[in-house]
Amino acid sequence: MADLGARLWSLRPPDPVLRRDPSRRGVVHTARQEGRVLGRARDRGRGDFPGLGARPRSGGRAALPRPEAPLRPVRRRLNEFDVIRRLSGRLPAPPAEVVVPIGDDCAVIRLGDGLWAAAADMLVEGRHFEASWASPRDVGYKAVAVNVSDVAAMGGTPRFVLASGGGPDPETTLGCMEGLFEASEEFGVYPLGGDTTGSPALTVDVAILGELSYPPVLRSGARPGDLLAVTGELGASAAGLLALMGGDTGPRVRRLVRKHLRPEPRTLAGRTAARLGAGAMIDLSDGLASDVRHVCEGSSVGCRVDLGLLPIADDTREYASSLGRDPEVLAATGGEDYELLISAPEGVMDGLAAEADVPVTVVGEVVDGGGVAFVRDGEHLDDLSGWDHFREA
Repeated sequence: MADLGARLWSLRPPDPVLRRDPSRRGVVHTARQEGRVLGRARDRGRGDFPGLGARPRSGGRAALPRPEAPLRPVRRRLNEFDVIRRLSGRLPAPPAEVVVPIGDDCAVIRLGDGLWAAAADMLVEGRHFEASWASPRDVGYKAVAVNVSDVAAMGGTPRFVLASGGGPDPETTLGCMEGLFEASEEFGVYPLGGDTTGSPALTVDVAILGELSYPPVLRSGARPGDLLAVTGELGASAAGLLALMGGDTGPRVRRLVRKHLRPEPRTLAGRTAARLGAGAMIDLSDGLASDVRHVCEGSSVGCRVDLGLLPIADDTREYASSLGRDPEVLAATGGEDYELLISAPEGVMDGLAAEADVPVTVVGEVVDGGGVAFVRDGEHLDDLSGWDHFREA
């Protein structure tokens, strides 16, 4: 996949502004293999999204069959996605208003004539952050931002949030809520309410509703021949986390730390991708190495990703290297980038690159078969994996 193009990304020290053609708001590498353009425009209309044209049946909800068996523990250690699959298997059949059930970045429900995306995420002290390096305000801000990113991955506009949680004292709880209000104002969402309580460890759980003006972009729409591209940059958040965990607060890591504590969800890019007809999309929360697998599994395809094409900023490379870490492996596995991974034909990707408010970089392609192949300099890499919420620390 070296023929996908040279890496575009670097930073102009000391000003962290990405080098790109100022006449374009985004840049995409087009991919060709043996003279053949990878991907072509296809019709991906509403027919690709079962249920979008349906209305609730008269008489109300569909019958909800009872689950066949209760959840039972198993001896093999479950990972996060095992847990999700087991919970999904326990759910009854969804009512007619549910267009997209559990299993994507958001569920999608029909309310009246409109489609809405719904999701929830939580942050827990000691698991997602430490009080020694994340202020309550930063935690509240991030709790909203990560939910906004889920809506962005469906191509929606974030509208409303509900928040519940609390800390060991009222000041901590209020600080967290101030961050939540700050992020809500920045991303254009309205806090509808929630619940607060005392807790030995700061915990915040945010639920979000987003409005869909276009058919939702699911994880299941990737097709062989599509290009795989990411928005923005990868690895900066993971590098920032390494700095925070190591107690490094110097000038060289300031931008990286902010990337970790204050994610920038790509709502405009997500809506643009949905409008132009992207096939599949997912936000990069658990890391490219994990999240690209969700696209492969959901779409029953394979993916080929070239680590040499990952958009990594100079300060990320330099800091990772100073710690003895491989910058490209860190970018692929570190997680919490909250960028978008998009699968689309070349024509759609060109349009997205021209209209998006952030750079768009092709990092691979969708192929027949299954699984993910990671390559670098023409060589296959050992299996890479991303973040697992149930992995032992």
